[in-house]
Amino acid sequence: MARRLMSGGNQWGGLMRSEVKEVLAHATERRLTERVRRHWEAIAASRLPRLSEIEALNLGEDRPFCFVVDLRLSDIFPYFVFMGEELSRYSTFYPIGDPRREKTLLDTAIAKMDQAALTRAPVDYCDITRLDDGRRVAFRSILLPVSENGEDVSHVFGAARGKGI
Repeated sequence: MARRLMSGGNQWGGLMRSEVKEVLAHATERRLTERVRRHWEAIAASRLPRLSEIEALNLGEDRPFCFVVDLRLSDIFPYFVFMGEELSRYSTFYPIGDPRREKTLLDTAIAKMDQAALTRAPVDYCDITRLDDGRRVAFRSILLPVSENGEDVSHVFGAARGKGI
């Protein structure tokens, strides 16, 4: 397949060999969190990405599962600057074991924002949870620190997704 992609006159025409490998790797990576992490790492190198760089990312089909929280405007509740349309449904799913229904799957996704900010490093979460309606969900999230000024962590960029099992 790679040989066919490298040959001229196809949809990959002018791409360098390394660029084709990157495209193929992205296409075959099944985990949303790993794809989003790779976008962040491409910008980060040895520094924190700026919010403007995160906003400029082309996340494609992953965008509906991504979010950005402004830590400076968050107090008791997180202040979402952006929330993908697929994430809003996680604010109504409650895991079993929370009789007061205080913590949703969305809350679980963002629970370690402070850790991402303090360590200035990505924080992953993965668990299998039973929802209050009895369904089991494999749930993953990633939190990635972002800086508005290039030095201090001011935002957290993240992605979350759950799949029924």
